[in-house]
Amino acid sequence: MKTYQDLPIVTRLRWAVRRRPPKHLWYRFRLRIRRRRWEAIRIRAVQNLASRPDARPTAGIATVIADFSGTSGLSRAAIYDLDQLRSRHSEIIPVDISRCRSGEHQVVPQSSPIENLYLFCQPDNYEHIQSVATPGALKNAWRVGKWVWETPIFPRRWRFAAPLLHEIWAPSEFCAAVFRQNVSVPVRVIPHEVTPPERGSTDMRLRLGIPQTAFMGLSIMDIRSCPARKNPWAHVLAWKKAFDGRRDAILVVKLRTSKRTRLVLRELMELVHPHENVIFIDTDYTGDEIASLQHACDVFLSLHRSEGYGLNIHEALLCGKPTIATDWSANSEYGPAFENYRGVTYRLVRYRDWLAHYEEKGFWWADANLDHASDELRSAYATATGIR
Repeated sequence: MKTYQDLPIVTRLRWAVRRRPPKHLWYRFRLRIRRRRWEAIRIRAVQNLASRPDARPTAGIATVIADFSGTSGLSRAAIYDLDQLRSRHSEIIPVDISRCRSGEHQVVPQSSPIENLYLFCQPDNYEHIQSVATPGALKNAWRVGKWVWETPIFPRRWRFAAPLLHEIWAPSEFCAAVFRQNVSVPVRVIPHEVTPPERGSTDMRLRLGIPQTAFMGLSIMDIRSCPARKNPWAHVLAWKKAFDGRRDAILVVKLRTSKRTRLVLRELMELVHPHENVIFIDTDYTGDEIASLQHACDVFLSLHRSEGYGLNIHEALLCGKPTIATDWSANSEYGPAFENYRGVTYRLVRYRDWLAHYEEKGFWWADANLDHASDELRSAYATATGIR
């Protein structure tokens, strides 16, 4: 078995039936209608906010809108980017978009027009801009949007956002290439200024019952929207292939699931059974606990199909951990600069996803070679333990 696509047909058929109960079919039927309604709401919310062509950036005050209090990779990236801006401007005013979503308004007074506006959130959140500033306060602002996208096809629903901006920043050339082909706004590659996570205060091996002498692998992924992109099945299959139930080699898979994707956890457990060397965590962790996991592991594994940036991968590399990752998309740009990066070969496969997370379906992405991944895992194990 070289990739997830090579799973037995009986297994894939069983999962296909389980994934499509009547409620799911009804959800898929309504999805297109709901997407059109959401798009209309966003367009209507920003119709008076077109950018002014003669606006210019200043070294003065910058207002930064992002989901600073969230627990996703986008939220952590926004915090990195906020620090990056401090050398550009005399003062930074951060505005947490999650508070706007909950109905709170943080409007900048008309008498204090915004000089520089940075939108470090996806265009899906732009409908909340007027909860932060009136059109008059925004009229002369220099506006930058930092977008992250993880497929080779530009999302049609984002087209409304380009006329609102003077520049688009992308964290990787992978993202930037997609944007440049679809918008007339200048696109610049501004990578996230990632720093090594500080060591957490929690002994995660003790909490999880993992011996200090055991070889510990770690995978971190949010599969609430599109499990197919993060490809958790490949992680389990590669570990199983490399270690075949060995008790001294334990993989920790930190997941975030939703009501619709929780069944993936059942599928993963079926792949692991009867072995017990994979631990699944499906509860929210604090930043301290995540950092503790990152420093506790011996190897980081990311057999994703595509990444717009791959923040967890970059953090693992900076922690000095051997990092085994599908060598495609954004991480293939910065990964090779690290001695501890182990790029995994892949084959391109057509996008398929029973949740239809992406409206644009005609693209291909990477399916990691499990033989190569398992070889790299065994090599990392031998280096860490001296056992071959």
